[in-house]
Amino acid sequence: MKNKLVYIVLFVGFCVNMFACSDGKGEALLPEPIPNPTPVPKYTLPTGKLIYIPDELQSNDFTKEESQWSYYRMDYSDNFIVFWEKGFGSNPFTVTDQALRVDIKDLLEKAELFYDVNVNKLKFVETGKSNTDKYRMMIFLKYQSEWLATGSGYDDIIGALWVNPSTCQPVGSTIAHEVGHSFQYQTYCDNPTSGCGWRYGFGENEEGGNCFWEQCAQWQAYQIYHEERFNNYNFDEYLLSCYKHPLHEAPRYANYFIQDYWCMKHGIEFIGKLWREARRPEDPIEAYQRITGVNQETFNDEMFDAARRFVNWDIDGIKEYGRNYVGRKQCKLIASKDGYYAIDPAECPENYGYNVIVLNVPSAGVKVSADFVGMAGADGYRKKNVDKAGWRYGFVAYLENGSCVYSDIFSEKEGEAIFECPNFCRKLYFVVSGAPTQHWRHAWDDNDMNDEQWPYKVRFSGTNLYGQIDVDPDKTPEDITLIYDVPVSLSSTDYTGSNVQIELQRLCQSFLLTPGQISDKWGKEIIFAGVNKDGSLNTNSTANEPGHWFDMDGNICVWGERAQIYSELDKDNFIFKVGQYPGHCRTGEKYTIRQCLVYGYETGQKVQATFVFNITIE
Repeated sequence: MKNKLVYIVLFVGFCVNMFACSDGKGEALLPEPIPNPTPVPKYTLPTGKLIYIPDELQSNDFTKEESQWSYYRMDYSDNFIVFWEKGFGSNPFTVTDQALRVDIKDLLEKAELFYDVNVNKLKFVETGKSNTDKYRMMIFLKYQSEWLATGSGYDDIIGALWVNPSTCQPVGSTIAHEVGHSFQYQTYCDNPTSGCGWRYGFGENEEGGNCFWEQCAQWQAYQIYHEERFNNYNFDEYLLSCYKHPLHEAPRYANYFIQDYWCMKHGIEFIGKLWREARRPEDPIEAYQRITGVNQETFNDEMFDAARRFVNWDIDGIKEYGRNYVGRKQCKLIASKDGYYAIDPAECPENYGYNVIVLNVPSAGVKVSADFVGMAGADGYRKKNVDKAGWRYGFVAYLENGSCVYSDIFSEKEGEAIFECPNFCRKLYFVVSGAPTQHWRHAWDDNDMNDEQWPYKVRFSGTNLYGQIDVDPDKTPEDITLIYDVPVSLSSTDYTGSNVQIELQRLCQSFLLTPGQISDKWGKEIIFAGVNKDGSLNTNSTANEPGHWFDMDGNICVWGERAQIYSELDKDNFIFKVGQYPGHCRTGEKYTIRQCLVYGYETGQKVQATFVFNITIE
């Protein structure tokens, strides 16, 4: 009986529990399954500065690995966050295709260097007053072989850049340039109501592009990669276009020297200040004049002073890097029977552009003069705002010790400039710049025909154009040896070199020929050759013609494993380019190479001019 009672109680208890856990329809509810634990993300978000999520990426879920941009594919430093696309996998440095491989650690380390220069040296942003205090700048690495290098930013909040792998192999001045753009963008982000940052063009109604972005980004990059000011192809573009307006659209990647002059006058922080304190719709020249308090006349004097210093790179901060590039090729001039030389329309100076006329060096103490005549409105030249015409002009002497002596600055429309040639003068120049009496903005319209020109003519006394030499036909040509010490900067990636201008007067007196006669006889009576160590000649060019490669012993060779040094002659301007093979030389190494010109002036009679280059790798 007791056992039956126990069974009844257990059965009733079971039934009560069953119905107590039902859904009210008489069906029992099973216990809910234990949920799986939330997956732990395989990424770690950085501490410190925040990651800004731009408006256009709000639909991109950074927490998902399959998104275009994901926290699973990112890395960061104190001031940058870098994202890369899915094609790279978890590490862009391990990509099979070497062309798509990127060292993210190197990218971030270099980006931090560029950040430090732009913030702490150049002052493009003011610490404590900038969005960069709160947010990291952003780098987006695209999985593509097509070149991509763009710097700007997002939402007027924070700077950013978008790049492909080839721009990071290795990380260098290209990325420094784009980070520079990001800081230019940042100047407006940090001062959005001031009108700074040049987010507009300089044409009518703010139309057209803005070349100052590119000029300054180049300059910003060269605050780290100093030598590239002079050994990249944009430098040659600058030399060919210096007669143009400094804000001209065509050489916008090459006009990066005026910033150095302004910093010499006002301090290294000045360009950052210029960007932060510009006011719409000013162009950089208007902003400069307002901030520094100079009027148009003084500004013209300054621009001429900059031009004459640029001839020999007599600028604080870049002088040591430019010492291998002093001097210029002769600008294009048109001779007339009365002894005047008029500037060729193809190189006539625009507003603040300039010409360099290379002159023969007279004896020390000789007074040289230039009879100058401005010709604004002359036929054959462009005519714009002719009533605002103006010029600046004067002499520049480059001495043997590398220092410079300058004449007074002259500005008369018709006047005489006088200068006494100093002792130990090695090179002499006459410089002319366009100096309008009133400033107006230069529009980026890709049309030179509506740009101003300031033509002039000039006649010299006590000197003449470089190479215009009187020779004595009764003398006999004589052999000559010209020796030059040539410093060459070491590089593992670039064919760096130095320009060596021939002492043309001595060459002409040796051959008893004018420069024009030398050019006429080139390849006929006059032969160019390389000279081996044993004195034997090789008339076949092995570098860019006319030129040669030399091995470590100074013997002529071809480009390749043995090649150490090259020397190539610009025969139109009598300038040698002497340089090194990337990665083949070492700092401190010295080389001696020789080349020559052989002039057969009569049947069976020859004379030789030998050029000896003593090269030091620095």
